[in-house]
Amino acid sequence: MHVRRLELQAVKEFRLLSRVYEHNAALGARVLIPPGDDMGMVRIDGAEVLAAVDQIVAGRHFTLESTPLALIGRKAITRNLSDIAAMAARPVAALAAVVLPFDWRESQALELFEAMRTTAERYDCPLIGGDISMAEAPLMCSVTVLARPGPRGAIRRSGAKPGDGVYVSGRLGGSVQADGSGRHLTFEPRIELALALAERYDIHALIDISDGLGRDAGHIAEMSGVQIEIDAARVPCAAGCNWRQAMGGGEDYELCFILPAGVELPNELAGVALTRVGMVKRRIADEPAIVVCAGGETIDGSTLGWEHGAAT
Repeated sequence: MHVRRLELQAVKEFRLLSRVYEHNAALGARVLIPPGDDMGMVRIDGAEVLAAVDQIVAGRHFTLESTPLALIGRKAITRNLSDIAAMAARPVAALAAVVLPFDWRESQALELFEAMRTTAERYDCPLIGGDISMAEAPLMCSVTVLARPGPRGAIRRSGAKPGDGVYVSGRLGGSVQADGSGRHLTFEPRIELALALAERYDIHALIDISDGLGRDAGHIAEMSGVQIEIDAARVPCAAGCNWRQAMGGGEDYELCFILPAGVELPNELAGVALTRVGMVKRRIADEPAIVVCAGGETIDGSTLGWEHGAAT
């Protein structure tokens, strides 16, 4: 059993996902967006339906001992709503599967469920079903969300072109404090902002920033076959953070989006600050997909961020 646990720890998230993506072409015509974006999309009787699933685990995504159950239930839902924002889509419904520790009381389970239910209703994404199990394991909440495409259809990660501008919403970094508290528990999913952007602009690519701007902008670059160049001096940092922390902290749940050259974007939209942080360039063989220009040096931006399974 000890050996199996070591093998699991050695799994790298993005390496594993790349093996999953190898089978995308075999999924069939009704699969309109295969694995690789923030949500998948299928056609059902002529309708386009987006779906995504994500989970939060005690000790990894929150500190159970010091985090109110209301905030844990909230994050279980809003983390998935951020994926809907990343496609500029509209929520439809959610389902939740929860693994409760054996020593939990019924009152704790009801408090967690109520937080999930009310959060889902607030964002017009009613909780319509799910499953409950109990185990000698950490608290785990897995949420599946369904959505419908927004005004310009589902916006993917793969449309960035050389000459485009790279933008982010809000301020980045410092989302998770040393004691487990922080903005990662209270952030607002940028659904309304994404829809407002999609209504006004031709967004070429879009992603939410959950693993750090370095890694997430890198996903856009990889899927678009381009290089993204970030100006470190332009990165909007949260109070107390430098640009490295802002690019690599993760759990910000802001948006990174790509707009055509020449677009004049306001400093704020839907009550959220917007900042141009870089540009899209032609990809050159053997060069990183994302680079950061800081103080006269160029840094491989893919090293700024985190992934599940990486050493901590």
